[in-house]
Amino acid sequence: FRVSQEVRELLQSIKIGMPRVLNMYSLTPLFSGYLEALGVSFLNLIYSDYTDPTMWYKGSRRGSIDQCFPSKVAIAHIHNLLYDKKQKPEVIFFPIVQNLATELTNVTGTAACPTVSITPEVVKAAFTKEEDIFAQEGVMYLAPSLDMSIPDLFAVQMYETFKDVLKITPEESREALDTGFQVWKNYYEVSLRAPARKVIDQLEKKGRVGIVMLGRPYHNDPGLNHEIMVDLQKRGYPIFSVDSLPHDQDLLDRLFGAEVEAGIITDPKDITDVWKNCYSENTGNKVWAAKYLARHPNLVAIDLSSFKCGHDAPIYNTIENIIEATGTPYFTFHDIDESKPSGSIKIRVETIDDFLQRYQEFLQKQLESETELKDMVEAYKAQLQRMNARALEKVEAAGHVAFGGGSNGNGHHHVTAAYDTIRARNTADDTPEEEQIVSGSASCGSTSRDWSPKAFKGGKLLASASVLPMMNGQSAGAQPQMIGLVMKRKNWEKEEAKTQ
Repeated sequence: FRVSQEVRELLQSIKIGMPRVLNMYSLTPLFSGYLEALGVSFLNLIYSDYTDPTMWYKGSRRGSIDQCFPSKVAIAHIHNLLYDKKQKPEVIFFPIVQNLATELTNVTGTAACPTVSITPEVVKAAFTKEEDIFAQEGVMYLAPSLDMSIPDLFAVQMYETFKDVLKITPEESREALDTGFQVWKNYYEVSLRAPARKVIDQLEKKGRVGIVMLGRPYHNDPGLNHEIMVDLQKRGYPIFSVDSLPHDQDLLDRLFGAEVEAGIITDPKDITDVWKNCYSENTGNKVWAAKYLARHPNLVAIDLSSFKCGHDAPIYNTIENIIEATGTPYFTFHDIDESKPSGSIKIRVETIDDFLQRYQEFLQKQLESETELKDMVEAYKAQLQRMNARALEKVEAAGHVAFGGGSNGNGHHHVTAAYDTIRARNTADDTPEEEQIVSGSASCGSTSRDWSPKAFKGGKLLASASVLPMMNGQSAGAQPQMIGLVMKRKNWEKEEAKTQ
């Protein structure tokens, strides 16, 4: 829709850098989709490297307040973009995101951590306080304030940020933002959660264990989680982040359906039963993930928290209570920072591995027991069906026996059948009393009948009302007494004539 060749060339050539830090771990797909929809080449979108000791050593020499390590390391990532990339960006985009979008329900707010939100300004001060490093390097530093909880406001803010940089119109920006949101949605549903659902299905099928990393988006950085998750993954355990947990409706119904029906929560993504007033988006997501894994037998938790994290501290006990209420294995690495105690971490990882192997053996034995029980139930159902079929055959066979008799003085007929014949037919396959099994008719919910020979003694042949229908408008008590026989009407009339 553009006609200006100058704008086309600008979009195809401009290089935009984004630091791989903080909430950018979850928001970059949205911003990348937006920029590519405007015409920026994906080859010209430059991301800083993962955190490592070398990056931290080279880029952390500029002064800043002593906040948490994930925030402090952002300075090193900007330094990485300025000096260590093959392509130097012309623009560095590091927004101040005050409020985030949410998938949870009934939340009070969706604020980002204040320390995380203000970090772009702290970084700017670190590179411009004494001298303007950005100007010296010919780089434009963009740190706009964004509120993603109000879509229309967010659209205006994105346009104001890039209108002069990329020479775009409001319509172009809005259309590109819609594309960005679709890319963001696909990233979660297709790239993360669809493969994660397949892994969970395999865990359930094979009785294996998966580990959910209860952390914030930046804990996906191996330099911030000290490669704890990498070490566990090498030992054969699939790793799930909070964002990668599948949201398939059938799975959510299985995990949370009973609580929704009982009125404890209004929606599977409701956390008000355990965390009444949720103001922080990432805190709410962490609490919800704890509920999720606590209800799934094949998932266990490793809780990561950085030193000085003011948003994690209030929910330590909440997370622990949620998970331990269901007996789910739960491990913590709290107060992690830039120092990596390699020996201590190695010992703890080996201990966790040893415990999870035993837990996995328990799950597999439980799965084998459930499979065996299901097979036994199916075999018993088949046995009942066969017995019911044999019982019906007896009824049909007995229906062809001829009966004779006379009146008992009350207008009813005294049935004097060939007792020995019926007895032989009905006792040929009788099970001994100590091994009797409930008849197929009883298992189907119909009136049970006494198939034993004693029912015939004294001419008292008991008939089931469900088998013998009403005849000639008589009540059930006035009907001829016989066991499960369906007598043809013409034979009944013939006996009536002989009596008279």
